[in-house]
Amino acid sequence: MKNKNIFIHIPKTGGTTINSAMNNTYWQTEVGFNYRHILSNKRSNSGDIFDTRENEKYKEYTIFTMLRHPVDRITSEYHFIRERKEFTTLLKSHPKNFESYIKSAQTNNGVISFLKGRRMFTSHKANNNDLDDIIESINTIPIHVGIFELFSESLSYFSSVSGIKWKKNIEVKRMTLKRPQLNEIPNEIIELIRERNKLDLKLYDYCLKHFKEKVVGLNKQNINFIKDKYNHVIPYCLKWCFFEFCLENKKFLKVNFEYFKNLTFFLIKEKKIINGKTYTMTWNNSFINQFNLSFKESSLSLKLSRSFNKNGDPLNELIKIAELIDSYLQDPNGDRTNYYKPLKFDPNNVLVEKKGFFRSIFRI
Repeated sequence: MKNKNIFIHIPKTGGTTINSAMNNTYWQTEVGFNYRHILSNKRSNSGDIFDTRENEKYKEYTIFTMLRHPVDRITSEYHFIRERKEFTTLLKSHPKNFESYIKSAQTNNGVISFLKGRRMFTSHKANNNDLDDIIESINTIPIHVGIFELFSESLSYFSSVSGIKWKKNIEVKRMTLKRPQLNEIPNEIIELIRERNKLDLKLYDYCLKHFKEKVVGLNKQNINFIKDKYNHVIPYCLKWCFFEFCLENKKFLKVNFEYFKNLTFFLIKEKKIINGKTYTMTWNNSFINQFNLSFKESSLSLKLSRSFNKNGDPLNELIKIAELIDSYLQDPNGDRTNYYKPLKFDPNNVLVEKKGFFRSIFRI
């Protein structure tokens, strides 16, 4: 019997978490008829659903999707794709920062373009006719729209219309390791996002209003969402340098590429570290140790040692290390050129935890 549920996964709306939970899989399933997302050519496969001429054939299916407020979604999207060339190369001009990303015409009203079946960062400008088609399809088929900011209520709603039974514990997938919180985003940036994404915002406001009406009196399922950023560390490091998400100085990354690669695979392949927090602690301590040995008693080495807290949250400490390096190497009055000499990987200088202490693995 053909599966009658169709889930439309709009990027950065918690879709990987939903798809994995509804299929009881570790990661998202293959994109296809019942799972609408992004194909290998970076084009959405949801366009036929929102072609009003096709509405009749979809009435026999239960279709659902999740929307997220445009300000929060675009913030998450930018900090997710900024180091992923498979996405950034689709942009005609590489964004220098978050503001330039928002101003790019290719990033505007991304939800409308996705639902209409276009390629990510298309140059085709979304318009009011697209919005009208989407709303008509939502009402005619109908399509059940949840709200990211009301995640538990949305899953309960999806369950009531589709028959899907959620587990009591659901692991959150694809957590961004570093991004500003909404209260940290300047008002002028928020207004810029709203101005550049008016159609996405209209769709969100329309669906939010109707969602609140539909869940009145609905029994909310008690779901525990497991949010552990350290679960995402090792999968991230198998694809990218750990510093990639938080270090702005790409020259420093490039110069030390071999060191970072060797350290990463030594910890994962040789030392077989599988715990994300242990990996981050080991990575931080080993990097600081190697930097101190390579640039002994230097100004930057001393700054890093003094600011580094071995007992602090490891990811926060990693971000702090990156910010200090960025700040120091931007100072035109400093001895910044001295620090572009490549670090050399030496397994004897890698530090691992043993009974609460970090020691050189070959000098215990």
